[in-house]
Amino acid sequence: MENLVHVDDLDSLKQAVGHNQHYWLFKHSSTCPVSAKAWNEYNEYSSLHPNQLFLYLVVQENRELSKAIEEITGVTHESPQLFHFTSQKMDWHASHDKIKSDSMKEFIF
Repeated sequence: MENLVHVDDLDSLKQAVGHNQHYWLFKHSSTCPVSAKAWNEYNEYSSLHPNQLFLYLVVQENRELSKAIEEITGVTHESPQLFHFTSQKMDWHASHDKIKSDSMKEFIF
């Protein structure tokens, strides 16, 4: 899927975002069943919206980026965790079982 992009550091995040004004960023835990369920919701939504940009990182593999996102957003780290950004500013976030395809859709519309 071209709109689902793995990022592993701040440089790859900046490069992936490019000039996109709107994008999603998912912090995934590879060992957590709640995160696996949220990942499925994220993938479901991304597959239905090919014109939106969906980024993700695996917190166990990318701890520095995970911490940087915490600093950038001012939101305490949790995983799974999902953010939406508009014009480089976080304007929506959810964590754990609140990460649902339907809640993402409600935010956008």
